[in-house]
Amino acid sequence: NPCYGSLVPKADRPSAHEYTYDPVARYNAMAAMLKAPRGAKSMEHLEVLRQSNPCYGSLVPKADRPSAHEYTYDPVARYNAMAAMLKAPRGAKSMEHLEVLRQSNPCYGSL
Repeated sequence: NPCYGSLVPKADRPSAHEYTYDPVARYNAMAAMLKAPRGAKSMEHLEVLRQSNPCYGSLVPKADRPSAHEYTYDPVARYNAMAAMLKAPRGAKSMEHLEVLRQSNPCYGSL
């Protein structure tokens, strides 16, 4: 649109922080505010959570550890949290394998 008015701000709103009354443009401008945040639960979902475990603490963080960097004492949750650290690194050899390697070539620099 080569006319001069196509590059100036819209005149149907008095300032930049207000939204237009044009329904399509208003919906496009406000769509981000109307969308629920990521991970938000509906009221029906929260009601189901409360009925399945009605105690207040079921919806708050675990209180059996004082900080986020500590691990819980629950065995299943502790194993799941520490499983990555307990796994041997890629290419690691067992003690039996190292012993066989030493016996096949006993010199110090073979490993």
